[in-house]
Amino acid sequence: MSSTKFVGFHVPKDQALLAAFGEIALRHEHMNRILQMTIKSLAGITLSEALAATKYESSRQLRDRIKRLGRKTLGEGAALLKLQALVHTCEALTEKRNNLVHGFWAKQLDGEAHISDAFGNQRPLPTVDELRALAKQIESHTQHLNFERRRGFLAKALQKRKDT
Repeated sequence: MSSTKFVGFHVPKDQALLAAFGEIALRHEHMNRILQMTIKSLAGITLSEALAATKYESSRQLRDRIKRLGRKTLGEGAALLKLQALVHTCEALTEKRNNLVHGFWAKQLDGEAHISDAFGNQRPLPTVDELRALAKQIESHTQHLNFERRRGFLAKALQKRKDT
């Protein structure tokens, strides 16, 4: 008798689940755009220059560039630490998104659907509410980062450096 379990690809039929999953993808790309805009602000370049310079860069590459530019532009101090904290939250949200997007959505022939990670660890599919909550976290953080970039501590720190 074989103990082999047959596992196949799985795409949920639940349209609300798929919509919530799609919203996470869209919200994450919005966050990446604000990371690009943060690079624009830190470097003092135009939007088109920032977008061209960061075309095809991953979330990690965008965050790393912000960390380097932030240290160079802001110097040590409260503004840099606040920016690093915002970038760290972006990283945590991207990790949550990546666990969903890059996981292997599968179903055993006679079992429940699940997500497997790169090491074969399995966990149940997320619920619609869990997906919506993550999408909301990404949206909220994106808005917060953009506010700080345009009118908050980051905008003030960059203006202060221009004035000196």
